[in-house]
Amino acid sequence: MRVRFQRPIGVLAAAALAVAGLVFATPGSAEEKKSKSVQSEVEWIAFDAAAETVKVKVKKPGSGAKGLSANQEAVFKVKPEGSVLSKTTVKVNGRKGELKDIPAGKTVLLYWVDQDGGRFARAIDVIFSDEELDARYGIEDEE
Repeated sequence: MRVRFQRPIGVLAAAALAVAGLVFATPGSAEEKKSKSVQSEVEWIAFDAAAETVKVKVKKPGSGAKGLSANQEAVFKVKPEGSVLSKTTVKVNGRKGELKDIPAGKTVLLYWVDQDGGRFARAIDVIFSDEELDARYGIEDEE
C-alpha cells in the first residue's frame, strides 16, 4: 500500500510560508527600522567624550543624506565603548583606532544613520598619507 503525503505536505508548506510572510511583513519589524548607512566626507572638528558626540564640517554629504549640505557643521552621536555591533568603530589606515586619535582638520569618511531622532556615526575611516604617518610617529626621511 502506498501512502500519499503530497497534499498534506503542500498545505503545511503553504501555511508555513503564509505565517512567515505575516511575521516578517508586520509593521515596525526590525527590517523596517533598519536604515541604510550614508557615507559622508567630513572635516573633523572635535570629539566630546562627555557628551559622546563628534562635531564635523561636511565636505560631501553623500547620497541619501537628508538635512546635510556641503560646508555645514554637524554633530553626530557616537558610542566609543561597547560591542562591535553597537559601538562606533574607528579605522585608521585599515587598523583599529580611537576617536581621541583623530586630529582636528583631518578629512575622514563618516558612515552614519538617522537613529532615535538624531544622527548616529556607525563607523569612521581615517586615511593618513605616508608623510602624515612619518610626522606622527617621528620617522625622518632617509636619503
